[in-house]
Amino acid sequence: MPRRILALLTVGVLLVGAVAGLAVAQEEPPFVRGEPELDVYVPDSTVSPGTVTDLTVQIANDGDVQAGSDLRRESVTTARSVAIEVQNDDSPLVVKTERTAVGSIVDGGVREVPISVAVPADAEPGEYSLDVRLEYSYTHLSAPRSGVVQDRSRTRTESISVTVDDGPRFAMRTVDTDVQVGGSGTLVANVTNVGGETARDLSVELAANGPDLALGETERNTARIDRLAPGENATARFPVRVRSDAAAESFGLTGTVRYTDVDGVRDAHEGVPVGIRPGAEQSISVSIDDSTLRVGENGTLRGTVRNDGPADVRGVALAVGEGAFVPRSPRYAVGDIAAGESAGFRFRGEVPANADSVPQQLVVSTSYRSATDTERTTREAVRVRVAERRDGVTVSPVEPRFAAGEDGVLRLNVTNRRDSELRDIELRLAVDQPLESEFRTTVIPALESGETGQVAFDLAVDGDAPVSRYPATVEISHTDTEGVRVTGGTATVAVSVVEASGGGVSTELGVLIVLLVLVAAGAWWFYVR
Repeated sequence: MPRRILALLTVGVLLVGAVAGLAVAQEEPPFVRGEPELDVYVPDSTVSPGTVTDLTVQIANDGDVQAGSDLRRESVTTARSVAIEVQNDDSPLVVKTERTAVGSIVDGGVREVPISVAVPADAEPGEYSLDVRLEYSYTHLSAPRSGVVQDRSRTRTESISVTVDDGPRFAMRTVDTDVQVGGSGTLVANVTNVGGETARDLSVELAANGPDLALGETERNTARIDRLAPGENATARFPVRVRSDAAAESFGLTGTVRYTDVDGVRDAHEGVPVGIRPGAEQSISVSIDDSTLRVGENGTLRGTVRNDGPADVRGVALAVGEGAFVPRSPRYAVGDIAAGESAGFRFRGEVPANADSVPQQLVVSTSYRSATDTERTTREAVRVRVAERRDGVTVSPVEPRFAAGEDGVLRLNVTNRRDSELRDIELRLAVDQPLESEFRTTVIPALESGETGQVAFDLAVDGDAPVSRYPATVEISHTDTEGVRVTGGTATVAVSVVEASGGGVSTELGVLIVLLVLVAAGAWWFYVR
């Protein structure tokens, strides 16, 4: 029995091993042999003279299994570590792209590689060949049962055709612009058909390459041209605006020309470079040459406005902002000023009586129209000297001494302290008891600057007035050279009242003596009679 059981166990183990070996043999294909097959294509191979074009080279893999199981096809048809290098084949084309690593390409896969090709401007139209050198590695044989693997490397060269087309193509350049930094203007561009065929219905678009420049209100703008024959050119105009904080340097733009060729096909030439250099920002400067401003008086502010360029400006006008100086007219029209030229301006006005006699800062606004008829305004702070307050007319008395009970004349010297003539100087006298005056108003027709005139008022002093000094107030008004009536000035003079002299006879005593004489004469006459 033990021998029989051992024999049965042995047979069972052998059967299990046989079945397992058969299963492994069925799971693992015996071997496979093959290789990848790489081909190159260029879907769009047309280039233009005078351009640098990116061509797309497609690498397709159509692998070949030469023997063995197709279940392991991928292991022998995959191209690994693929590298591509394009070289010109005695053609005028210049390949700019160097050797490029692509990676692995499986069976049925396609990889695209951009290749940059420069075409000289004098290249003749026609078809040219470029050599495409392919290097890759792959597994030629794979036998898992025996553990045999054969890897190979391969280098092959294919040719691609590139067509130099002499169809319409375009060049653009800026021929004129009047735009300045901080302003708007016009860009005039010259568009030339440098190709060999006529283009019709051209749409020329310019796009700004940065935020400092705009084409009108947006970053791009379009102009239209009816027709351009080979070698023919036309001008296109575009509105341009440059930010005020931009530097006065060249800006780049990109042009796109869309057109219809001789076959009626709509096409486009993109990436046409255009440059523009705006003029420097317009500069206007303001300076103060002379100031007769004084607190509480009318004065004149004279200055110079200069056009520092770079262009002529029109319709220049100045205005003074709010401050310690109140001009009679808010604007002063200067007119046109050429670049590098200057013009004078003058503001007349008043400094309020409550202002301080210190240098004041005034903001002068200058508005003008630029060469492109764009209205602009600049503001500049200027420093203006303001003199301290003074009386325009001063009054001083001439020997103002009166005895109590005396009637006399109060004489006053009147002096013009202003820098210009004053007219119709009116003086009104105001006095209180014990002083009295019947005629209290007088007028001086005119006084030149620094001139002194004299006026007189009747004055009576009460007989019982004590010895003292009494005020007499003089109210003054006048008309200045601007025709403005200035009122409210006052001056006070002191009138001295002194005692009557001892040798004099009072009025009452005199009357009494006269009466006594009359009575004595009447008595004598009556006695004689």
